Amino acid sequence: MEHLFFDSIDEMRNQTGSHGPNYLRNHTAERDYFSPLSIVTSIQKPQEYLFSNYMDAWSFCVHTPNKHEFFHETYMHKHNFFELMYVQRGHVRVMIEGAETTYTQGNLCLLNRNTMHRETDMSNADIVYIGINASLLTQWPKSFPPPFQYKSILNQFFSDNLSERAAYKKDYLDFTLLGADTIPQLTQELIRAFSVKRIGYQFDVYSSLLRLFAALENPDIYKATHISLRHSQELLAVEQVKKLIEAHHGAIHRTNLAEALNYSCEHISRIIKTNTGYTLKAYCQKVQMAEAARLLRNTELPVCQIAASLGYENRTQFYKVFQREYGLTPLEYRRHIAEE
Repeated sequence: MEHLFFDSIDEMRNQTGSHGPNYLRNHTAERDYFSPLSIVTSIQKPQEYLFSNYMDAWSFCVHTPNKHEFFHETYMHKHNFFELMYVQRGHVRVMIEGAETTYTQGNLCLLNRNTMHRETDMSNADIVYIGINASLLTQWPKSFPPPFQYKSILNQFFSDNLSERAAYKKDYLDFTLLGADTIPQLTQELIRAFSVKRIGYQFDVYSSLLRLFAALENPDIYKATHISLRHSQELLAVEQVKKLIEAHHGAIHRTNLAEALNYSCEHISRIIKTNTGYTLKAYCQKVQMAEAARLLRNTELPVCQIAASLGYENRTQFYKVFQREYGLTPLEYRRHIAEE
């Protein structure tokens, strides 16, 4: 790996060579890492900020002082590849087209090639970016299993974005962590494959990618949400509300939603009802029950503890809502899953 050292942003901007980071030189850069697959890590050390790029042919690490200014100098940009952003530590704020959202540890965002974005604050985060060139998917080896499950959200996303009608499509996927986080292990496997390049390392890369995609498609590990930017600002607001509700597993009050998103309580209730068909209370209960079902499937937590974790002080009310949603009591549901 080649190591590059810079003491200032101006020095980085003036550096030459097409292989270096170009995100500080062009306001609308179509960033290209010149590889079917690239793994980028953005890591903070006490005295240094490290930007490392691992690729098939060449890898480099940019060293800069760990100064606040380095985390606010990126411009709105897009890529000529699909970008999967994973927050390994801390949180990062990202402006996607006209809306800003916050990603916390364990969560991911998959952007298509037309969607403009920039990190507005990454000063308290370690981030891993995976750049996926279209050729990696269109030339996927026939000797390997398909990269995605049939009709999965990833399969639909990439199929739509690789079609001829995708020239002006703007959309992305959000992945909210629900279960055990295996992404750090898988990204380390990819980094090691590109760093060591042992004989047959390409097989290691495809193996790690298959397990990465499988994790993202697993509904017990990630809640996946498709966000299309062709829609109105109201639908973007709906997605923000839904995302915050899901982050709290439905256990959040309307006033807290309004305060966090700077909307009125009445506006939040109206757009949820209009766009989901449920009242805000009913929608939150559906999210709560989905989380309760996941915990019943994947843990041995007692029902009373699950109910309390979702904000239910009255266990009878929890049983009533759960049975209305699934047609079984929580204990019957757990037994049914165990017998399958």
